[in-house]
Amino acid sequence: MQENNFKTHFIYWILPSVVTLSCILIFYLNFFGLSEIIAPEQNREFGIVENIQLLLLLMIFFLAVKAARTHKVKIEKYAYIFVAAATAFIFLEEIDYGLHYYDLLAGNSNNPARIEVFHTKVRNLHNNENNVLNIMKLISYAVIIIFFVLLPLLPDKLKHKYPLLGYLSPSRYIVITAFCLLILNQLALYLYKNFDYSNASLNANVSEFEEIMTYYIIFLYVREMVKKNLPAVKL
Repeated sequence: MQENNFKTHFIYWILPSVVTLSCILIFYLNFFGLSEIIAPEQNREFGIVENIQLLLLLMIFFLAVKAARTHKVKIEKYAYIFVAAATAFIFLEEIDYGLHYYDLLAGNSNNPARIEVFHTKVRNLHNNENNVLNIMKLISYAVIIIFFVLLPLLPDKLKHKYPLLGYLSPSRYIVITAFCLLILNQLALYLYKNFDYSNASLNANVSEFEEIMTYYIIFLYVREMVKKNLPAVKL
């Protein structure tokens, strides 16, 4: 029982916290001169931080696709199709729709390529100068607070009374993961503001570390949900 409990703690918060903390410390303290592999100054998109994010998004995508194929209830299928589509969109946003790979092959590091959208040349939507990123951050914070802090902490009696609420509620272990996200984000912000570091690739982009934990929490939630069956709800 204790071994299983440790395994759960390891999966939910120890593993992602150790990985994210290692990335933060190596980047800002430049341990063993490895700051460049965390986020290269020439193009941070090819660093470990960005690629961990991409790996997590792929894991979420394949979980959702598998669930959409195996679940029989239509509303569940549609929900997982939506999750897969949303994850694919975020993945494409993260890789700039392949533009930074094009830049690497074409040698355009000093003049990055852009695509024209509504008469405006951009590389992606979330980093465009129109507050899209701030809106996306606010939505993600709201989702984290509602789904990964408030819902799991609701009384069991309430979840039994309203089965749909219990169905949507993740494990209470995920609250620890959300708390670790907050702590690690504050540590990254502190080092960014107070430490004399040399690698400028993440200037004004400290949230890249936060995104690792955010995507991991979503992965945990989808991983839990695919094992559940939608309860019968009286209309």
